[in-house]
Amino acid sequence: MSSWQSDYLTLHTRLRQARESQHLTQADAGACIGVSERTFRDFESGKIDRPAAEVFRLAHLLGIKIIISDGVIADGVD
Repeated sequence: MSSWQSDYLTLHTRLRQARESQHLTQADAGACIGVSERTFRDFESGKIDRPAAEVFRLAHLLGIKIIISDGVIADGVD
């Protein structure tokens, strides 16, 4: 597994953990970024990708900071 694939799986895991710790259902989280429960479930399991803006928005809503490799911190999309 390449480094980016490992990072990608870690991101999905952390998003799921944060969602669950905030007692949000997949339907709730999907609604926050404008997608259906099914689409969110498929994204969270890694079956499909979503646009970066949705991922950053979701991370921001869940209180997760995405660190860009050059050291810039992006904390979601407003």
